[in-house]
Amino acid sequence: MSVDISVVILSYDRVHLLERTLCGCATQGGDWGGFEIIVVDNHPDELARSLVEGLAVETGVAMTYLADPRRNISIVRNKGIAAAQGRYVAFIDDDEEPQQNWLAELTACLDRTGADAAFGPKLPEFEGGRAPDWDPHGWRYTLDFQMPADEEIHMFGRLRKRGKGLGSGNAAFRVATCLSGPEPFSVAFGNANGEDTQLLFRLAMAGKRFVWCPGAVVHEFIEQSRARPDYMVTRMKRGSQHYAVCRIDTSANKPLTTAKVALLGLAQMTVHAGLYVASGEFLDRQRRYDHRIGMAKGLGKLTWTAPIGFIEEKAA
Repeated sequence: MSVDISVVILSYDRVHLLERTLCGCATQGGDWGGFEIIVVDNHPDELARSLVEGLAVETGVAMTYLADPRRNISIVRNKGIAAAQGRYVAFIDDDEEPQQNWLAELTACLDRTGADAAFGPKLPEFEGGRAPDWDPHGWRYTLDFQMPADEEIHMFGRLRKRGKGLGSGNAAFRVATCLSGPEPFSVAFGNANGEDTQLLFRLAMAGKRFVWCPGAVVHEFIEQSRARPDYMVTRMKRGSQHYAVCRIDTSANKPLTTAKVALLGLAQMTVHAGLYVASGEFLDRQRRYDHRIGMAKGLGKLTWTAPIGFIEEKAA
């Protein structure tokens, strides 16, 4: 069977969620084309091996298990890409579950538009069944641009309204134009330092086209440990650091971009600090976190040379 699209999944210690991801991927069949699943286990104890090998036999779906103990996201991403046989490579995180026709939608979108990469919505599914009180609609865990199908996503520009928050959690790339070469994801950015952000910036600078694919939906399972506001504050600071270091790295004028990033970070810190006091958010330490998160974003841009790295999460 020829392979149109290869699904690459990275796993560390979330085997308790990985099974949900794999089962969702395994039911993506249809008459639109062939696919394969490649799992790259980054845990030194190879926690996911028995699960992947067992499901491969049970489902009859082509699944490849690979392992690499080096704690670097880029290394394991590149290992999965090197093993992929498809024209396209789709990435999905091990805490996400693809919905029906996910792969068919991504494949059709890339075929139809000729774009270099396609991205779909990520919708949260909270442990316990409800969003946390401090984010009652779960929108800080939601990525949905609500754009028409096939509309182009712009990463740069003064009037840019889209592209913010993009990553590889629900994305498909054309291998020939995006993932060729021995190191598609830069190993220098693999220590939880925004390897996918750096790739997207690099591709955008090279003129690659990104499009929105609203029918390719995944649900991200949010465990209670990640529904805490202190986790989100740390995550937003780290994401802002990723933005800064990747924007500077891919810029043709690094000193100017460094200055712009610093000014933006300072402005965010100043504005949100003032609003934190003026709005009385400092008196409401349980429910409102908008300006604390805003200050964290600003601080991230000002401290981009000292990245947070991996955020500790609940182990399986």
